[in-house]
Order: sequence, then C-alpha cells, then structure tokens
Amino acid sequence: MLYQNHTILKRAGVGLGGIALVAVSLLSSCSNLTSTDEIQEGQTNVTTEDISTDVSELIGQQVTVRSLVGETVGESGFVLEPENGEPILVLNTTGAAFELPATDVPIQVTGEVQSFVAADIENEYGLDLEEGLYVDYERQPAIVAQSLALAPNPENLYEDYATYLDQQIAVEGDVRLLDATDGAFALFEEGWVDDVGVLVVGIDRDIAGGSVDAIQEGENVVVTGVARQPSAELLQEYNLGWDDSKIQEFLSRYTERPIIVTDGVYPSAVGSAPGN
Repeated sequence: MLYQNHTILKRAGVGLGGIALVAVSLLSSCSNLTSTDEIQEGQTNVTTEDISTDVSELIGQQVTVRSLVGETVGESGFVLEPENGEPILVLNTTGAAFELPATDVPIQVTGEVQSFVAADIENEYGLDLEEGLYVDYERQPAIVAQSLALAPNPENLYEDYATYLDQQIAVEGDVRLLDATDGAFALFEEGWVDDVGVLVVGIDRDIAGGSVDAIQEGENVVVTGVARQPSAELLQEYNLGWDDSKIQEFLSRYTERPIIVTDGVYPSAVGSAPGN
C-alpha cells in the first residue's frame, strides 16, 4: 500500500494558498510499510486553523504542510501563511540551507509540531535564533522542519521547468496509468489542458510509501523526488519496457518539462484534483 496508519488532515480549497497537513508516524525513506490492496484514505479532516488554535492535539506529532511562504524570520525561520487562520512559524533544522522560492510557488515542510520556546529550540537543535526576532512567536505553534522541498503543481513544472531541474520536489496531482509501461505513470491536474502530463519514473523501486502496485487511474497522490532533464539515457535506465523508437517518439512530444525520479509516493489528503 502507499500509506499505513497515517491520519491525514487537509483544508479544503484549490488556491495556491491552500495547506495540506498530514499527521504521520513515519515519513522517511526507511518507512517499513505492509502492503495491502488499496491506498488508505485519511481518517480526519481539519482546517489549517486547527494547528494554530488547537495545537495541543498535534504537539509531538509529525506533520507535512504544503503552503506558500510569507516572511522570513532571521536565518533559520520563515512563516507559512494560510488563506485563513494564523501564520505558522517554521524552523529549518535540516542542517542544510534552503532557498525559499518565488512568492507564487508553494513548499512542502515535514517536521514536528511544537509550542515554540526560543531557548528550548536553541538548546535542542543548536540554532542561534536572533534575539528579538522571535518574541511574537513564543508559546505559539511552530513546525520544527526535518525536510523541505519545493512543491509545484504539474502545470508549474511545465511553465517554469528549468527552475526545478535537479531540485528535490513534492508534486501533487492525479495519476494517469500508461499502457505497456513498467514502473512509471503520468501526473496531471484538474484544469490543466495537456495531453502528456509529467512523467514519474522509478515507482518499481524501493521507495517511501510502500508498494504502488494498487495505485488507481485518477488517484490523487503526492510524489516526492528529483526533477531530471528528459533524455533517452534516463528512460533506458528506468526500464520502462520501451524500445528505442518509442523512446524517441515520446521525447519528441515531451517538451518543456522534467521527468520526476521518485523516492516516494503517498495518497493526497483529499479526493482527486484539488490542485495545490
């Protein structure tokens, strides 16, 4: 299966300012998940305000948040700003710098929800939080980020694909299964008029989220991985079952977009085609 014993929380809405919250017990490449016949649906839907106003229920839990970025806070923090509800502070504890995207590109953050206390964060994670910048966030909900990724939708990848090449990304979209093709599918989104989509390869390998054998046509999923430049060599490497003529025919149509080499596939928090 793609996801086991994970509670999924998501705000309704299709705008780029929308946030998806996924409370998880495991969300890493070493997840040990048992295969079943279906992708499990999330069990609980909440609004983004719940992480700000009812944080006690999420303290200590892992969440994955997809949202636009507001302001930066010093060298280690930034604020996610949902369309509704209070801004949410995120602290980068990944150990690596993360270049925030343009204002109209969402990001995906995975980390632990904590009630923010600057002194505790500094001691536990070795951060040097600039004095005075975090006063307004004391005792407010914050996400201590363990991973960060750009989170474009499939159409974003088409419109500005060079921005994402060789970058870690997390893309939400609807699955289109491919005839006579092994270990791959295409991603689309509602409202995007396109007959090719974004190709996802590597799903037959050992990826986070578990087996994808049961994935269905039209399933709404989040794919994590690296955006790669399309090439015949890349398609041959991932053993799609295509001969040379099919590869060349595909590349002639597959323009101005990357191929996603996936390291994880997860069900989205809502039904098909919500967009970002």
